Amino acid sequence: MSDARITHTPRALVTGGNGRLGQAVAQWLSDAGFEVHITVRDEAARATAGSGVTAHVGDLSNEADVKRIFAEVGSPLEAVVATVGGFHGGPLIEMDEAAIDFEYRLNLKSSILTMVHAHATLAAHPGGGSAVLIANRPSLSSGPGVAVTTAMKAGIVSLVKSLADEWKPDGIRVNAVAPSIMDTPENRRAMPNADPALWPTTQQVAEVIGFLVSDAGSIVSGTVVPVFGRA
Repeated sequence: MSDARITHTPRALVTGGNGRLGQAVAQWLSDAGFEVHITVRDEAARATAGSGVTAHVGDLSNEADVKRIFAEVGSPLEAVVATVGGFHGGPLIEMDEAAIDFEYRLNLKSSILTMVHAHATLAAHPGGGSAVLIANRPSLSSGPGVAVTTAMKAGIVSLVKSLADEWKPDGIRVNAVAPSIMDTPENRRAMPNADPALWPTTQQVAEVIGFLVSDAGSIVSGTVVPVFGRA
């Protein structure tokens, strides 16, 4: 009798996969043997997607787009990493309604809708899958000039803790990472007097995310991992 075993290629979705962190996560997953799908905002961004990934165009704050993308990617999924997000700093009293709505859609609403439609595909994976969201350092503490973005990221911290309990019977693990300022070309230009050697690189943050979705991280759920580098 043959002892040949049926093997499968694990499938993962990285939202915001053409951003700096999204690219690093997609590369880590690809190197680990995953079939990697990413989301991008428009057709122009699709053209910049790296090789070895499948790009899907859509607005993650629009439920119809989110639903369509999950249908395109297919089921089951072993991992969903929601990296869509952004930062808008400044004093709270200078934030207008448009800026507040933008931060909500970009950081919190996109993550909530992604999780709503991720559940079925993660639950379909044998033994359950893993979801990782992105918080930030101020969401674990405080800080001036970051109130709006931090409020949205603090909502992600709460979402992670709630879903970890809610989805435990389905075998789905839900975690987040909370990076400090990451070493990217954009952040170096914005803060020319800072020492980027103190910041975590996107590759280092991606490695932590990789651990959370890996078999080695299978006992971890409901946590937010600080990834501050030496900052």
